[in-house]
Amino acid sequence: MIEIKGVSKTYSIGKNNVVLALNNISFCLPNKGMVFITGASGSGKSTLLNLLGLLDLPDKGEIIIDGKSLNKFKKKEVDYYRNTYVGFVFQEYNLLDNFNVGKNIEIALNLQKNVGNK
Repeated sequence: MIEIKGVSKTYSIGKNNVVLALNNISFCLPNKGMVFITGASGSGKSTLLNLLGLLDLPDKGEIIIDGKSLNKFKKKEVDYYRNTYVGFVFQEYNLLDNFNVGKNIEIALNLQKNVGNK
């Protein structure tokens, strides 16, 4: 189970402009099934997904995976979490330029296999 407890996230835009992307949100996600995140543009959907994928960290609160706070994860556990619990399809693709799509997928699958075996 993934639990979000009191999570807040702000971004600074320029010197004097702070945007509150998420404000003290709390909820639980089940171990099985699909979850859809919907909302208006600017409502914090991408920020939430970046936090769940550990691409960013919350300013306040914590994210708990199977009873363990992500704040206490070691690098190896972060890698395992990303390869086991979350998957991303980026709007900007983030492919390695020197390889075709097939080779990019092969590299990702090999990395996932290697992380899972450690």
